[in-house]
Amino acid sequence: MGRTLEEQAALEKQIEEAKAVVAVGALYVHHKSTEKIYKVLDIGIIEANDDLCVIYQAQYGKHLTFIRPVTSWLEQVEWNGQTVPRFSRVEG
Repeated sequence: MGRTLEEQAALEKQIEEAKAVVAVGALYVHHKSTEKIYKVLDIGIIEANDDLCVIYQAQYGKHLTFIRPVTSWLEQVEWNGQTVPRFSRVEG
């Protein structure tokens, strides 16, 4: 069953809002291993439930591609007794 134009427009708006927070093309590091860099390839939609996900690729090793919900990507986590972002953008 296809989505109506209104449903598609709503999803498109959600994607654009996510892209304003998670920069497509930017490099990020994970809080557990800041020497490993990941490149955000795009924001996608899980078809089964319309959850937004970050599609990102390791910039090391075999350059595997991963998918993680946007909500998880943006979470603050406890690490070494501090609250830190799960992923941080690499500047420069």
